[in-house]
Amino acid sequence: MILIIGANGFFGNQLQKLFLKKKVKFIPTDISLNKKNFLDIRDPVSIKKFIKINNITMVINCSCEPATSNSKKRLWDTNVTGNQNLIKACEEFNIQKYIYISTSAIWVKDYEKSVQENEEYCPVENYGSSKVQAEKDIKTSNLINWTIFRVPMIVSKERLGILSLLFDLILSDKKIPLLGSGKNILQFLHADDLSNCVYLSLNINEKNIYNVGSEEKISLKNLIEKLILGVNSKSKIFSIKDFGVTKILSFLNKLNLSPLNIYHLNMLKFSLTLNSDKIYKNYNVRPQIKTSDMILEALINYKNKSAINEINTEITKPIRPGILKLIKLIL
Repeated sequence: MILIIGANGFFGNQLQKLFLKKKVKFIPTDISLNKKNFLDIRDPVSIKKFIKINNITMVINCSCEPATSNSKKRLWDTNVTGNQNLIKACEEFNIQKYIYISTSAIWVKDYEKSVQENEEYCPVENYGSSKVQAEKDIKTSNLINWTIFRVPMIVSKERLGILSLLFDLILSDKKIPLLGSGKNILQFLHADDLSNCVYLSLNINEKNIYNVGSEEKISLKNLIEKLILGVNSKSKIFSIKDFGVTKILSFLNKLNLSPLNIYHLNMLKFSLTLNSDKIYKNYNVRPQIKTSDMILEALINYKNKSAINEINTEITKPIRPGILKLIKLIL
């Protein structure tokens, strides 16, 4: 039996859809679910009890306290301590497979070339640091079979969160400010493509790390232009120089006045794409959905107000703009 941790989260929900379609037997668990499916990975005793009672043979850890969390303790307890508890339980019960969803937030600087799996860690905030530690704990563990998937922002039609700030500007025909020229290159990954990689991994015996991202790598400016055109918006893009803007917004984030932390702000001006050659070779699979297509799908879904709340998570709700609401009024 396969255990999905964080099944009520954004990606956990998406993964269940594929497993149901493929008739894969699994048990969804989450701290937000009812008694039968409730599991708090911060409690090592309950983890071991759950694994034993349900005859778990594989564990997929999709649980995550997000980068927007305002609680450093909760973030570390979930992303690091919770992962450590799962590892220990899996070692004790000889779990056949452990799959972990990591993030490109372990690298936050301007990269000229797509990063490979052996790129040195470079996180800049608690979320990225927690994922780095989780990866290290897996790599130094005694797990008999594990796979780590490093991914950029995971997107589906339900994805909102930080994207809602951009979507609101476009749908309101507002001017859209870019830090710098907007020529920085980025990529995302559709939840369906990641789900397929996880599904394929179930039958692969390995101890491996994979970068996985959409094959389309696009500049931020070109992406926004496609979104504007896709919904017939009258929005215009303009560039602003970062004369302390990043530092100011990062400081306001620490005061809970802005939703944009240093990781999000650097995404707006740095290039970061993932080299996925390794998974192409080992799994013989390529992501099918383009970065621009998945973001446009999410924008149109938001515009039409359709199925937005089908998955009820922080990531599928519009983010609170905080002080940025004032900026929107003057654009």
